[in-house]
Amino acid sequence: MSSITRRQAFALGAVAAVSACAAERPTAKAAPAAPAPKPGRLFATTTAGLAVVDLATGTVKAGYPAAVADSTWTTVHQLTDGRLRSYQAGTGALLADEPVTGQQIKAVSTRMIALGPPPGPRRRTRITLVGENETRTVELDGNIEPEAFSSDGRAMYLLDHLPPERPDRYRVRMYDLDTGEVGPLQTRDKRQVLPGAEEEMRGRGRQAVLDSTAGVLYTLYTHQDDHLHTRDLVAGRDQSPGVHAFVHVLNLDQRWAYCLDLPAPFGLGPPAAHTIALDAAGKRLYAFDASTGSIVVASTDDQAILRSGRLGKLPAGEAYAAAGRQRLYLAAGSRVLVADGERLAPLADWALPGPARGVLLTADELLAGAGDQVIRLDPDTGAGLGAFALPGLQAVRHAERVAG
Repeated sequence: MSSITRRQAFALGAVAAVSACAAERPTAKAAPAAPAPKPGRLFATTTAGLAVVDLATGTVKAGYPAAVADSTWTTVHQLTDGRLRSYQAGTGALLADEPVTGQQIKAVSTRMIALGPPPGPRRRTRITLVGENETRTVELDGNIEPEAFSSDGRAMYLLDHLPPERPDRYRVRMYDLDTGEVGPLQTRDKRQVLPGAEEEMRGRGRQAVLDSTAGVLYTLYTHQDDHLHTRDLVAGRDQSPGVHAFVHVLNLDQRWAYCLDLPAPFGLGPPAAHTIALDAAGKRLYAFDASTGSIVVASTDDQAILRSGRLGKLPAGEAYAAAGRQRLYLAAGSRVLVADGERLAPLADWALPGPARGVLLTADELLAGAGDQVIRLDPDTGAGLGAFALPGLQAVRHAERVAG
């Protein structure tokens, strides 16, 4: 699974470590006898841009200011000085270099790239679309921000900010690249949404996770005090349900959207304390609020909450999550809380030597950003397997093993 913020934004057995209730928390430190790291790549955002790190040595192989990776993490696109350059992520080889209009990379897929102006008030938006065989510019009415593409590159999803000159809310719409028309998404049961029935979101998108296999983008929203979902508008309800947080489920290929409401106290605490993660099979979606310890798990088949519970609270700071087939790893402040993904019960509580900057689970280790370094941990025991410095680290984004 790939973990992203909206527009990149944004996703992160037997217990030998201390439990969440214990007073003593061991700090993860590199173990001298740890096995040598296996070959692989780590992608991380830093103050200098997107960094590609050799996991075997901990050295930065390449750095790309103002760059965005595609959903497969095989290609990196960089926009600087009016030129769009694309690089092969593994070797750093230059794949394409062309002059373009547009000041920022807005959305990326394996087939298409959208470029546009920085966020701000405007009544019309010019978007440059760079495809496999053509580059074209379109002008759309409204204050538009490209969001994502369908896997076939024929649909572009947009954030339409309202009112365009002084926006205080937005809706998700679709631009058909074949017809050039902008319209509403379908409901989950494939019904067309009538004019006036599109939901308008007033909160903030906190974090997003892309299931690239299923073609579904999950985005966590918080502080939706006066938000009304499309399903409520279609049903003629004009009263706010009082939802303070939900996950917006966007099926990129089937062109429908659905909002999975999260129960209170989700959305009442700091937005940065909220995080989501998909399990390894893409069948379960977890949402966690580090400020209260609240957790829910939902089925991705029908977007229904299966269970809810309470885990230990975590310190203030950005929250991150990673999920395996049985375990959850939840990080905030300088701690990692380990939980049973089935029972939603705490298993362990590990300390980090710096503020959490994301967590990633590979086949044999947990990678945790901590301040300006990346810590390698045994996912079962929390034992330190090594560490390397990564100056200016903002968040670990993706990790993969490669042939040696």
